[in-house]
Amino acid sequence: MKKFEIEFLPLNLPLKRKFTISRGSRVEVNNVLVKVHCDGLTGIGEAAPNHRYRETQESAISFLDAMGYYETEHPFDISRLVDKMEEQAPGEYSAKAGLEMAIYDWIGKKLKIPLYKLLQAPGRTGPRTTYTFGIDKPELMKEKVEEAHPYPLLKIKLGTDYDKDIIDSIRELTDKPILVDANEGWKTTDRALEMIQFLDRRNVFVIEQPMPSECVEEMRELRLKSTIPLMADESITGKESLKDLSTQFHGINIKLMKTGAISTSLRIIHEARKLGLQIMVGCMIESVIADTASALVALWADYADVDGHLLLTENPMKGVEILPQGHIQVRDLPGLGLENI
Repeated sequence: MKKFEIEFLPLNLPLKRKFTISRGSRVEVNNVLVKVHCDGLTGIGEAAPNHRYRETQESAISFLDAMGYYETEHPFDISRLVDKMEEQAPGEYSAKAGLEMAIYDWIGKKLKIPLYKLLQAPGRTGPRTTYTFGIDKPELMKEKVEEAHPYPLLKIKLGTDYDKDIIDSIRELTDKPILVDANEGWKTTDRALEMIQFLDRRNVFVIEQPMPSECVEEMRELRLKSTIPLMADESITGKESLKDLSTQFHGINIKLMKTGAISTSLRIIHEARKLGLQIMVGCMIESVIADTASALVALWADYADVDGHLLLTENPMKGVEILPQGHIQVRDLPGLGLENI
């Protein structure tokens, strides 16, 4: 029998600059550092709660505190942990993701093998990651474009009355391919179609969540008319029918903090592939700890948005690396491949 002691600490992460999306702004994110201790080894994870899903730093800590510890005769069977967490309480998927992440990290360290090898990933290098711009005034985009100079793909948050001005101001400065994320900001089909037609002439390769998640019929119509692939974000937490989503979108954006587990995310990817859905792996604003786990999952993806740690003033550890051409690469070390700075 193995008994994992669970440790958790607030992880408050200041941002380099105020980050704004269609739902609000912030200058700091309030995450949770998760550690598990067993057999003299420590596994590390991170929870990044999201208010949209009624999660906070306090609620994540409360869930982990209620877990207390994890005891099992089968420490390498991650499905037992996932089941145990579901029995513990509904929701709180970021806390569940952080704990599963830490246990997986421990497993890799115990077996002295990188998780990308243990999980039989295609390799340790994945797609190119985007670099995200929060919503800002068009006149401030020059500074952001300069900041993003090392990264070949841009992700632009939209959902304002001046979306076209934002894109035009960026296009005056760079012709880098753009992924647009409206964060449910276009409320009508006409508005969404207008923006798609505008963006189609401006080297935009994917649009995330153009309309609110409840606009199911509208999204079905939009999918048939869109000349740019549409990616589900807020519409997928991992519990929805992928078949139904395939009638609304061309692909899905998987985030660990919504699915609640690396293992669950990989299952969703394999099921989505059977339906012909494109796969993107994204992140919340989180440190390199959680981004490394996201990068691991992204080894199976078509697109990656694993840049949360790049938006912070500092990171607590070394983890996922961004290669010169923008590709993500996990480190060839046991577990997640994290190292102390």
